[in-house]
Amino acid sequence: MLNIFKSHHPVRHAKSFKYAFEGIFHALINEPNFRIQVIVVSIATAGGIVFKIANVEWAILTISMGLLLAAEMINTVVEEVVDAYVKDYQEVAKIVKDLAAGFVLITAIVAALVLFFVFSPFFK
Repeated sequence: MLNIFKSHHPVRHAKSFKYAFEGIFHALINEPNFRIQVIVVSIATAGGIVFKIANVEWAILTISMGLLLAAEMINTVVEEVVDAYVKDYQEVAKIVKDLAAGFVLITAIVAALVLFFVFSPFFK
């Protein structure tokens, strides 16, 4: 019974948030594409405030922008793991890294479409 309480201890939860923020800061410092995407998210957020977009638009924008940032972090994880364990060129490593990059590209295209659909009415 005490093990259940240990796994849900507030200090443990606080540390997990600390580690999560360290991961985000690592991406900000070391990943140029992540920084660009954070700028895009910031501009989209500012645009949402300026144009007073509807709650549904905020929801869609938040989901798409969050997925974009998450996809870039997943891509970074895949690249780091592959680079750590595959020292010589291997076709399977290339395929895995290309698939992860493709995931980011698809997410970026969808995010761009969401930006277009949300903000294009304000520029007509």
